[in-house]
Amino acid sequence: MKPNQPMAETAPASSGRRRFLQTGAALTGGLLLEIGGAGIRIAQAAPIGDSTAGRFAPNAWVRLAPDGQIFLVCHKFDSGTGVKNALGMLLADELDADWSRVRIIQPDDPLAEVYIQKLWGMHATGGSTSVSWQWEPLRRAGATARAMLVSEAARRWSVDPATCRTANSEVLHAPSGRRFNYGELATGAARQPVPQQVTLKRPDQFVLIGKPRRSYRVVEKLTGRAQYAIDVQLPGMLTAIVVHPPVVNAKVKSFNAAEVKALPGVHDVFALEIPEVIAHFRRDHAPSRVANGACQPGVAIVADQFWNAQRARKVLKVEWEQCELANFNSDDVIAEMKRHVDDPGKQSNRKGDARGAFAQAAKVVDAVYTMPYKAHAQMEPLSIVAWVKPDSVEYWGGVQVPSRCAQASETIAGVSRDKVLIHLTEAGGSFGAREGLHQILEVTAISKRVCKPVKLLYSREDDIRGTFYQSASVHKARVALDSAGRVTGFSLRAVVPSIKEPDDPGFLAKFPVDPSCTESMHEDFHYDMPALDLAWVRHEPGFPVWWWRAVSFVPNVFAIESAVDEAAYAAGQDPIAYRSAMLASRPELRAVLERAAKLAQWAPHTRRQTQHGAQHGMGVAIYNGYQSFIAMIAEVEVKDGTIAVRKVTCVVDCGVAVDPGSVHQQLAGGIHWGVSTALMNAVHIEHGQVRESNFHDYPVLRINEAPVVQIELMPPTDRKPGGIGELSNPAVVPAIGNAIFAATGKRLRATPFALA
Repeated sequence: MKPNQPMAETAPASSGRRRFLQTGAALTGGLLLEIGGAGIRIAQAAPIGDSTAGRFAPNAWVRLAPDGQIFLVCHKFDSGTGVKNALGMLLADELDADWSRVRIIQPDDPLAEVYIQKLWGMHATGGSTSVSWQWEPLRRAGATARAMLVSEAARRWSVDPATCRTANSEVLHAPSGRRFNYGELATGAARQPVPQQVTLKRPDQFVLIGKPRRSYRVVEKLTGRAQYAIDVQLPGMLTAIVVHPPVVNAKVKSFNAAEVKALPGVHDVFALEIPEVIAHFRRDHAPSRVANGACQPGVAIVADQFWNAQRARKVLKVEWEQCELANFNSDDVIAEMKRHVDDPGKQSNRKGDARGAFAQAAKVVDAVYTMPYKAHAQMEPLSIVAWVKPDSVEYWGGVQVPSRCAQASETIAGVSRDKVLIHLTEAGGSFGAREGLHQILEVTAISKRVCKPVKLLYSREDDIRGTFYQSASVHKARVALDSAGRVTGFSLRAVVPSIKEPDDPGFLAKFPVDPSCTESMHEDFHYDMPALDLAWVRHEPGFPVWWWRAVSFVPNVFAIESAVDEAAYAAGQDPIAYRSAMLASRPELRAVLERAAKLAQWAPHTRRQTQHGAQHGMGVAIYNGYQSFIAMIAEVEVKDGTIAVRKVTCVVDCGVAVDPGSVHQQLAGGIHWGVSTALMNAVHIEHGQVRESNFHDYPVLRINEAPVVQIELMPPTDRKPGGIGELSNPAVVPAIGNAIFAATGKRLRATPFALA
């Protein structure tokens, strides 16, 4: 394997953490380190169970094998984000390891207590936190292992460790020219004391960190060798689909079971009824009634293969009961939300005297911005495999939130979460979709009934109509200006339903403001303004909603950056200079803004019309999120009422970009996602039924429609890595909207943008 080839690969199910500890260390020797919040220690042969209060609690394991291979056992989920490459590079750089010998192994017990994501109280990967949170622990583990290897080499040579150096998985003694590879030293190094203090590299000493590496398992993905849930094959396994009600929550009244069961290849067909009370994702919380749509009724068709199940679906005739959501219409919801834009709501950020600022303003900019329901539309539709046994449950698939398997196992199978095994496969994108509970509840119920392993597959239509969307939203922004055009006060009302409360009942009793609805509206609001009045207006239309890529940053940044742009034009000032003047406390944000303007060759109030009648304009948007800073400039062309995005310039300060290749890919993906959001994405719900069903009526950006994308990362600093996976798409929508105004003089305040 060449040094720049991908190092991270999904291990077989038998290579999980417990088996890794039992066979990898005890039987074959080598150096095995446990990494925990309290430090690093040599792994003990026993006990191998989870640590409890008062004991060392490891959450990752590093093993140097006698054959020179280096393994990192890490529970983080990778849906194409490149997080595994980055985590491996953190370890390998401080270890001075041969990159081609490093492997990342997924644990087979990702529900171990030590893997809980403390921010959410659940086992999960998300929020663009994985690399930033592991920045120091994994580097420290690498440096610790390197120091122990050097100590062992120095002992064998009877030399001062200070005369030794490391490179490419070798310890070298320069004065004598002697060398050992890490594999030769690993077992002896395990007998060396674990140093309590190690010195980490300075950024200028990095060999791997910050250098481009080929994306995680790209060869396997391009050649079809990578395994997804759809590829899993188990003895006696059946395939299932679930026909959901056209109106959310409608129950099954009757269906032609006998006719469908008689079809070739069909093993069973039955009404799927999921309990409304679900085990909580927190072990110490009682089961609760969730309101996130996870308990949808349906009819399960179980067959020997997917196409037999799909053919049976065409024969299936279901009569559904009436449901209260039969009169639900998304356009009516948005209209109702608009009637609440002046409600006081729950304050998320207050500063100064906003009421006085508006009373004394020389001019007030006042606008309402709306966004529709939106689907995830990830490349790989939802799929998962489950095998319910008498005393255990196993899952295979791209499971982003292992806690969902715990909830399903305890609720449906009556099997405690410590008897759950999860084998993570590849996943073709998530954007929030794979955080869901409904598909795991369903596959568990089906497997329990048929007493066999079951592969549950969603078609694209099932996925688009899966009832889990980013909510429609309505925002009202008001900007108070003085006689010189300066902002003296800013008000924002975000009218949206809670995302957190339906999934975690009782959350809002403890935290009145849902953080999933108010990103960029707390202390992370990015402008210096004398007075702020930011609030969340909770409005519950009753339709299930879910997390979506960048969650509330998307509608909130759309409203904030559009309103600030409107204020700049109302003040007769350049939108970039106007923003820059309000960023004294955000120097990193000001720097990316100014750099983006230079790269894009920004010209104040750019508006031009070509000889072919096309209008061109540039628009800008900025914000800070996930401990990163971003500026986006969009260039649009408008001709005959059609909007085309020709170029997007993106400048980011994300601290240290551990894996620049993955960073660029995530930023570019988010930009294209944002263009789709701005110009195309909308889910329409009429009489409780989702109108869209596939990419023909829920379009996403095609290659021929994609703009030229120019991405630049600011020079790395000592600041640890910020988040990237969700960073870029929120700024794209307002940048495009602002560019349309620059080109046409028409201000569009609702997505998807349309000039008709």
